[in-house]
Amino acid sequence: MTRMGTNERTQASVHVDLDGGADIFAAHGWTYELEGDPMFASGLANALDFFDVEDARATFFVIARDLGDLAKRPLLEEIVRRGHAVASHTTTHRLLPTLSTEEKRREVFESKARIEAELGVEVEGFRAPGFAIDRESLELVAEAGYAYDSSLFPTQRDAAKTRLQGVLPFPHRPLEGRELIEVPMPSHGRMPFPFHPSYSLVLGTWYFRLGLRRTEHGVPLVLLFHLTDFAEPLPYEAIGGVGKKLFTISHLSARTKRERCRKMLARVRRDYELVPTRALFESAQG
Repeated sequence: MTRMGTNERTQASVHVDLDGGADIFAAHGWTYELEGDPMFASGLANALDFFDVEDARATFFVIARDLGDLAKRPLLEEIVRRGHAVASHTTTHRLLPTLSTEEKRREVFESKARIEAELGVEVEGFRAPGFAIDRESLELVAEAGYAYDSSLFPTQRDAAKTRLQGVLPFPHRPLEGRELIEVPMPSHGRMPFPFHPSYSLVLGTWYFRLGLRRTEHGVPLVLLFHLTDFAEPLPYEAIGGVGKKLFTISHLSARTKRERCRKMLARVRRDYELVPTRALFESAQG
């Protein structure tokens, strides 16, 4: 694998994963007892307003089954109306390596087809839930016709789980003979966790600044938000436990999170040019 192209100015794209409260609880094996999904509702509404105020456009990674939820559908349509891009976060948000080949195929293929048909947009990108993707799933992403995947970190661990020679820190073709581009998540080196806002809202904005300082100069950046970063806190009595409050970032008010996210976005803008995701991988298509 070789670097396919460079830009004089370092570029960054903003992504948002649309995991709602029910998805987070399911991922951790917790019982979800809330009515509806208030985290999804407030998180997406607040995120859309946030990006309007900040005059920024993002790529939103949609879980396709949410299109069948009458409460969620209008907000998903609003993403398109406000000029953001839409990508796939699978059909049901299950961890791909735990599924059979046919189940993986449905998660990868059906999500793309359904989102495109129901929202009337082209779906170019894919991200696996929990960044959990194996070689078979990555090959299915390529087969389904996605232009890019954004599930891997440039680590030996991620290279091993996908049986790749390596995962490069910049957009590249991970599969020989395939057009699929990998738009990798930022390397966090020896830091214990990724430094995207969800972790940095818990650990502190110093952690985000440290991650940016350690990012290789000239390497394009994916700035990944989650709905938890913008949502109103879930009621303690409904979710219970300090751990659940931290995982859902429900120990902070939406106002506090919004202000911290604003500072993180401003910090990125200081050193990077915000561009659509397509701009990050176009140079790697040559």
